[in-house]
Amino acid sequence: MSTRFQEKSFHCPVCARDFRALIVESVSHQGQDSDFYPHYIGEDPLPYFLVQCPDCQYCAYPDDFTSSEFSQRPITQAMIRSILGQPLARKLPRHAQRYYLAAKLYEAQKRNPYYIGNLYLRGSWVCRQEEDRKAEIELQQLAVKFLRQSVEMSTVVNPDNLPVVTYLVGELYRRLEDKALAREWFGSVEELVADTEQQWVLELAKKQAELNEYFLN
Repeated sequence: MSTRFQEKSFHCPVCARDFRALIVESVSHQGQDSDFYPHYIGEDPLPYFLVQCPDCQYCAYPDDFTSSEFSQRPITQAMIRSILGQPLARKLPRHAQRYYLAAKLYEAQKRNPYYIGNLYLRGSWVCRQEEDRKAEIELQQLAVKFLRQSVEMSTVVNPDNLPVVTYLVGELYRRLEDKALAREWFGSVEELVADTEQQWVLELAKKQAELNEYFLN
């Protein structure tokens, strides 16, 4: 089974534009990179996980278009223009720019750093697709900052995911060639693994920790 899409109607909470957009209905993948970037089967769904208003460019996950978070911490068109005008945003690949914008808007709304980090992480995957290593590094740096915050502030959405996110922080530091921090975070995984179902995370952490010692990417 490959990627499946569906078309859905949206009402922009920023500029009140009504529009239709494709969203992801289901995906399949076979294998993944060590930072969990899936090898999707069929059309790449990464450009479609987010929805973007064609007028004001507001960009977010589909559920955010009707989220109560928006009424509590509204976004303005001026904020969107300011983010899109930032030097990093202007040089990112198009779909990576959308993830960057969505993450920055989440930051403005003071959303869970777990979700912010995941947006930056997905943006870095887009840059890898585009073979833009410089942009990938910049988004990885943002991803690891917020994923680390999520672990340290205990905001990881499912506590069972804590060993996985801790490993991911270590792996991102390894990819950024910060050997000391990678070693520290990989070493923390073992004390978090509680049952046999999570042994795969521990084995992966040990494998990547060994690569880290030799700077093998």
